[in-house]
Amino acid sequence: MLIRKLLPVIALLCAGLCHISEAKAALAAGGDGQTVYDSKLNLTWLANANLAATQTFGVSGINPDGSMGWDTAQRWIAAMNTARYLGSAHWNLPETVLPDTGCSQNPKSAAFGYGCTASQMGHLYYEELGGIKGSTIELTHVAAYSMFKNIQPYLYWSATLWTRVPNSAFSFSFGNGFQGTNVFANDMYVIPVTSDRIGRP
Repeated sequence: MLIRKLLPVIALLCAGLCHISEAKAALAAGGDGQTVYDSKLNLTWLANANLAATQTFGVSGINPDGSMGWDTAQRWIAAMNTARYLGSAHWNLPETVLPDTGCSQNPKSAAFGYGCTASQMGHLYYEELGGIKGSTIELTHVAAYSMFKNIQPYLYWSATLWTRVPNSAFSFSFGNGFQGTNVFANDMYVIPVTSDRIGRP
């Protein structure tokens, strides 16, 4: 009798869990294994999150570990598009959305702190890869993390400028989930995105 009474509750719980699971299943590996498609944002990530360490496209100023300043990152992305890497000429640095009221720090009119899921990298870290604030993505993640390789537990450049400080742009850390800004001269990593759907997952 008790089990019979609990069945509707169990069914509701199951429906909720199934819905959550389905909502999180937004990433799909491309058939070529070199890309990951995000159906929520309708964009394609490069699966190699540090391609610049092995492929410079002839751009100087890239460190042996793949890190680079923001201006160099722009040149590298441009060269990547000129080469039509993986058939796309629409590669970009990820965007940061302002404002982002989900961010932990004030002012809420900006986009600083933990929990910034409106940005493309924040969405990837928290909502798709299961990252937790303060923890490196290497240690805390879900199965979708295996679709990527060479994710550096450090800062990555965004395409979005922080206009209140000259020569600065937003950045996101896969080392702890923090979103902030950095001046162009700082060396950080690059994970390109494109609006093209490559590999057709």
